[in-house]
Amino acid sequence: MTWKQALTTFCDFYSESGLTTKWIIVGSVGSVLQHAVMTPNDLDIYVRNSEDVAQIAELLSPFHIKNKTELSYFDPEWLSSDEEPFFTQSFPSGFTWTKGKWKIQDFHVEVVQISNSAGIPDSETGEGIWEGGQHIWNLTKYVEFENRLIPVVPLEIQLESNIRRGRQDRVDAILQALITHGYDKSLLSKALSNTNKEQYKDLIT
Repeated sequence: MTWKQALTTFCDFYSESGLTTKWIIVGSVGSVLQHAVMTPNDLDIYVRNSEDVAQIAELLSPFHIKNKTELSYFDPEWLSSDEEPFFTQSFPSGFTWTKGKWKIQDFHVEVVQISNSAGIPDSETGEGIWEGGQHIWNLTKYVEFENRLIPVVPLEIQLESNIRRGRQDRVDAILQALITHGYDKSLLSKALSNTNKEQYKDLIT
């Protein structure tokens, strides 16, 4: 199964459920939906509240594994089960998230809510907007996919996040998409940290 099939399956389940849970696509699928050329390995869906993870986990219960896995939460092969459909994990920094993870056919789908960012910079006024932060909910972009409008984190914000991660391959793909298909200069200026604005000043002046 491809990311397109996984996203279509999720959207079908969601639309038929009657849920009003707010969700947004982040990561590589969000980039590809906005014309960036890359190959997604999973579908990352963020929700706003931890209770929303429980709702989506119930929605995706047909894809639960039957028996609780003995794998660590850190293991990329950990999957949601009937007994443990999601978990909450805190790191030494204080960073805390609630996550569920499934395989729809052979494609990984993750649903995540972050309750403590542990001070990761997320600001419209100099520190840069973080792809996993609170500003994404007010800056959601909707793109067309299979006759649906899909909420995504704008590429302008994804650029800043991938610069921070040192993912030059994704930075290059995002830049190419922005230059080729157009971008919001004001949003890009807000999204980039003061440090990164200098490097990309030609795009925002």
